[in-house]
Amino acid sequence: RVRPALDPLGVEVATIIEGDVTDPRSVERAAQGCAATIHCASVYSLDPRANPTIQATNVRGTDIVLGTVHRLGHDPIVHVSSFAALIGERGKVLTPDAPVTRPPGAYFRSKADSERVARRYQDSGAPVIITYPGSVWGPHDPHLGESCQMAMNILRGLWIVTPKGAVPITDVRDLARLHLAIMEKGRGPRRYMAPSTNVSIREAMMTMAALTGRRLGTLSVPDWMLLWPLRALDLLQRWMPFRLPVNFQAAYCVGLSHRLDDSAARQEFGIAPRPLEETLGDTVRWLMQMGHLSPGRAGRLAWDGVNKSGG
Repeated sequence: RVRPALDPLGVEVATIIEGDVTDPRSVERAAQGCAATIHCASVYSLDPRANPTIQATNVRGTDIVLGTVHRLGHDPIVHVSSFAALIGERGKVLTPDAPVTRPPGAYFRSKADSERVARRYQDSGAPVIITYPGSVWGPHDPHLGESCQMAMNILRGLWIVTPKGAVPITDVRDLARLHLAIMEKGRGPRRYMAPSTNVSIREAMMTMAALTGRRLGTLSVPDWMLLWPLRALDLLQRWMPFRLPVNFQAAYCVGLSHRLDDSAARQEFGIAPRPLEETLGDTVRWLMQMGHLSPGRAGRLAWDGVNKSGG
């Protein structure tokens, strides 16, 4: 999955080592001869069927990777966390120093527990830098991850009812710029919220409607009306061979309407989030170009994509 992500960008990697973050030997083999590490290898899924893999991988993998590369003298050591590790108090503005919480759901809980591991290394003096992306959107996703699934479900008209609330959206390219900027040796432990745009679900859907020229109606209801039914659907999802378009963790997070204080990244590195229209538009165009969305679903963006490619 490395080359599908990097080839469209014209980036070549001389050495790719396959490994397993839960296998200390393979982590050490990959880390040998390197000077720094970005640890972003966790299982990211809100699908309840992935819970066993999440529970077996994310926290243990974080401890093994950070411990191994710290012992080998890497500096800096970047741990890609998530704003989900800090969520819980409705409407709160999350700063990099916000306390770690105990959110529900296997993925959210794994990110909180991994965050505790990373902060423990920071407290011991290890040069660990923690970053907190919002919901990451953008093109060239070799995993066809959660944001791509959301975009496809919205454009397929499957988000008929949505919870009232907001979510911070981070463009994957802005996240990459942040990680490039923080790769400096000798600056010690630090934390940064990734550049993000805080937007309500309705606003995000209306933006996609404007970009595609399609009607994307939805009924927004208080999150408490959806949480218990979605818990039941999550239980049902474990036995279903296909992915349902909605889930408990996403609705829970949206209902909290958190905002991210990304002022440190903006002020220290001059990185501001790109326009939401660019992030969502590029995501949809890429999904169509890769055959995950029909031109009809992409609407006006399909023609934009043809024009940009010279067709």
